[in-house]
Parts: sequence; C-alpha cells; structure tokens
Amino acid sequence: MKNFRKGKLSDAEIVQWLRDLRKNSYAPETDFFVTAVFRARVQGVDDYYFGGVNIENTDHRIATHAEEGCIAAMVTGLGRNAEIAEGWVMAAPQGVNAGDSDPAADTMISCCGKCRQQIAGLAGEGVKIHTITLNGRQSSTTVGAFLPDLFTFRQYIPELLASKKTDASAPSYNEVKDKMIRHGELTEEEIFAWLKEIESIVYISKVSQAIVLELDNGVYVAGAKIEEAAFLSINAAQSAVAVAVSTFGERRIRNVLVYTKGVDGCEISEDSFGTLTLSALQTLFEMAEHDEIPVRFFMEDGDIVSMTLSEATRVAPTYRKPFCKKS
Repeated sequence: MKNFRKGKLSDAEIVQWLRDLRKNSYAPETDFFVTAVFRARVQGVDDYYFGGVNIENTDHRIATHAEEGCIAAMVTGLGRNAEIAEGWVMAAPQGVNAGDSDPAADTMISCCGKCRQQIAGLAGEGVKIHTITLNGRQSSTTVGAFLPDLFTFRQYIPELLASKKTDASAPSYNEVKDKMIRHGELTEEEIFAWLKEIESIVYISKVSQAIVLELDNGVYVAGAKIEEAAFLSINAAQSAVAVAVSTFGERRIRNVLVYTKGVDGCEISEDSFGTLTLSALQTLFEMAEHDEIPVRFFMEDGDIVSMTLSEATRVAPTYRKPFCKKS
C-alpha cells in the first residue's frame, strides 16, 4: 500500500518513500508538496508506518497537512490507542527534484504549529521528529523541544489517557489495511459493519463518526474522527480523503457513507443519525465527482437516510441540535 507499511524500515527506505509520495500531493494553489511518514505504536508493537501528503482546499483552514494525513491513517487503521513513535517530514516546491542544485532541494522545512500541536497529542515529549530535504540532508528534534509547555489531553483529561492500554493483541498488516482500504463491490451491510469497527478519538464530544468513501477507481477508503485538545481536530471526511489521496493521488468521490454513534456515556435515540459538519462537506465537495453524489447516513438499527451532497449542507449539526445527551 502506498500509505502503509509494516516491519522495520531503514532511513534510506523512509527517504525514498517520502520522495515517492510527492506525486500524490494535492496542491493546486501553492504547488508546494509536503510528505510525511510516521512510525506508530499500539499494544507494544511499534513497526507500523503511515504515509501522508498535503491536501489543499479552497477553504485554507481545512486543508489537510501531510502530518495530519499520517495521523488520519494511523487512527483509522490502528484505533484510538495508537501513538506516534517517530516521524519524518519532507517538503519542497513541485518542480524541484532530488539531486537538483536548486537551494529548495536542500532547504529544511519543519512542521507548522498546527501539526506540532496535533503530533504532541499522540506522542510523548521524547519522540523524535526528523526533517529531511529532497537531497537527503536531515535534522532532528523532539516533540518536547519543538512544542515546550505543551497542552494535550494528558493535561485536559488525564484519567482517560491513563486507561489507553488494553489486553488486545496488535493487529496484523491485513487487519490494518482492511480498516483503511477495501477493494471490490461491497454491500451496504458490509460497509455498515466496517464503519462500526472504526474507532474515533472523541474525548470531548463523545460523538464518534466514521466515513467510507467510494472512489472513481472502484476502491473504498475509510476515515475516523480525531479530536484534539486545542480543537485542532480532523473530521472523518478529512481522514478518509487523506487516506485516499495519500494512497492513490487525486481521485474523485462517487459515494459517501456515514455512521455516527455516541460513546463513553453519550446516549442517542435509535432513530437518529449524525449529519456532517460544513467543514466535512467542504472537504468532500473538493473531491466529489459532482455536487449531487449520494450521501447515506446509517442509523443504529442499520436503516439509511439518503440525500445528495448538496442537500446535506442543509442539515449540518449545531449545538442547538445536539446529537446525544451526555450522562
């Protein structure tokens, strides 16, 4: 898979992967390509690697950075207990290539503040983050060094983080892959079962949301909702699009399937369904085949509410229309 590997990788393999990912970046406005690879840990196993690319949006605030693409894939594939063990980032303008004498091929580009905050939420302060140029020059820092006095769920809701460890076994390569990407025709029942397997990180809202997108190449990709303590969250649509673009490059979405549920004391009625925020819809509009692609919302009993992407903008959630009651 283009965005996921399992088994220890050498520095040379990671550098080449970062270079190869560049052609999948979606940067129609800046032509500035950013790629990242994160090594992840879950259940004591730390040889899961996830790749990500930057994905621009006409609404700049909801553009997805390469580091966010790695986080999206990591949480979708490994679940809410996944942690970042190490990271690598590479960036340069589109027309610059490895081996060029152009100064941009050897210019260090570090993680932005937004990504530093999100990385810190899923990594210990001693975790190393490496910046690598196209020509292979490298510098390294730690999460604690690039974001001192950090603020994460460890401070905000420490009792939840203390209970992250479970007795479950670490997933295999195929189990992780199948959480993110599936090929072949799938029934609505199969997609619903898949959506129910995906774990979100939702310590604040207690409203979990997962999305499966059918792409124009016939492949299905999934994404999880990932909340962050400073509200620099990644919605499920951004996660799924990040998985899609990191793996296949620019693709068009032809079908959207959504499942929302309450967790950790969030109670919902069986006949309700969770809608998509306007930022999630904006993310989908950027990559949709057209504005009237179908969006299907699963209710807890498996029934479906269907509408078009355009129609979904009229039922965006607000705090005035709460999805659940928190016990």
